[in-house]
Amino acid sequence: MRLTFVISSLTGGGAERALVLLAEGFLKKGHDISVITLYGEDKDFYTLPSKVKRLPLNIANDSPTFFHAIKNNYSRIAILRKTISSEQPDIVISFIKETNILTLLALTNVGIPVIISEQNNPRLDANSGIWDKLRIFTYARANKIVSCSKGVDDYFDWIPRSKRAVIYNPLTPIADDNNNTTLWEKADSEKKLLVAMGRLTYQKGFDILLLAFNKIAHKYPQWQLMILGEGELRQQLENLRDKLGLSHQVTFPGRIKNPFPFLKKSEIFVLSSRYEGFGNVIIEAMACGLPVISTDCPNGPREIINHNLNGILVPTEDVSALASAIEHLITNPEEAAKLAEKAQQTLGRFRLEQILENWQVLINETAKSKKYYVNF
Repeated sequence: MRLTFVISSLTGGGAERALVLLAEGFLKKGHDISVITLYGEDKDFYTLPSKVKRLPLNIANDSPTFFHAIKNNYSRIAILRKTISSEQPDIVISFIKETNILTLLALTNVGIPVIISEQNNPRLDANSGIWDKLRIFTYARANKIVSCSKGVDDYFDWIPRSKRAVIYNPLTPIADDNNNTTLWEKADSEKKLLVAMGRLTYQKGFDILLLAFNKIAHKYPQWQLMILGEGELRQQLENLRDKLGLSHQVTFPGRIKNPFPFLKKSEIFVLSSRYEGFGNVIIEAMACGLPVISTDCPNGPREIINHNLNGILVPTEDVSALASAIEHLITNPEEAAKLAEKAQQTLGRFRLEQILENWQVLINETAKSKKYYVNF
C-alpha cells in the first residue's frame, strides 16, 4: 500500500516523532512510504530511513499581512494538491491542525482518502480564530480523525463516532547505548538528576517547575534539575532561574538528539505542562526506568498514569503540590523505585508494534470505504 504522510516539519516534538516512528514501522512492513513537509529540510531534527521518499516543499514562509496569508495559503493548497496527487497514494495521513486543514482543502474532490491526526489539546491549543473555524469546517470531511488520547477525542463529539478513533502515540524504542558523556559538560556529575524535557513554551509549564524546585532546592544541594529542549521562552526561563538563585542547580542543555542514555542516568522525571495532547515524554521516561511526576493536565497524563501506582499526578499549575511530590520521591527512594518498576510493566499498550497494528486496522478500514472524496 502507498501511504503519504503530511506534516509541517520534522522539527523536534511529539507529533513529529510519532510520524517518523509510524513511517519507519510501515516501511518495515512493506508499505511504500512518502513524507511531505511544508517546511524545507533545514528544519529537520528527526531523520527518516533512506527508503522513505522525502518531499520538503519549503512553502511555509510567514505572511506579513492578512491578504498575504490568503495568497500564500492558496498557493500552498495548490502545491500540496499537486504534490500529493503525483504520489498517487492509497491513503494520506496528515498531522497537526493547520496542516490537516490545508491537506483537506487541497484534496477536495481528488478522490484520495484522508486520515487526520490531532496531536494537541484542541480546546487550549488555539493559535487563531480563523484556523479554529476552518477546523470545524474541514474536519468533518475527513475520512477518519485520529486523536492521540481520549481527552482529545472528547472535543470532537460533534463528529460522528464512526469517523473517530483514539490511537496513542507509539513509544520510541529505547536502545541499550548508555554513552552520552557530552551532556555532563553542563551538569555536575556528582549530583543526582531531576529531569524534564520538552519545548520551552508556555504550554510545558517550566516556569512552574522552576518555582516548585525553588521551594526545596536549598534543602537538597546534592540534587540538580536539568530541562532538555529548546523554544522561544529559553531566555525568560534562564532569567527566572537566575532570579531565584538556582544557577548552580538548574541547567538548560538544549535539545538532545538522543536523550535516552541521559534519562537512564537520572533519578526522577517531571512533566509540568499546563496542557498536553498525550505526553510522549512520560512513557519515554518510564521506559528508561524513571519514576514520573506529572501534572494532571488535560489531556493525556491521566490516561497513562494511575496515581500512586505507576506514577504521581498533581494538580495543574499547583507549585506547592509539585514541590511536595518532588520532595516526597527524593526522600523516599524505595517508593520511587516501586513506581518506576510498575510503570515499565504498564507500557505494553504503547509499544510500537501494538500502535502499528491499531493504525493498520484503521487504514484497512478506510481503504475499503467508498467515501473516498473530501467534499465541501
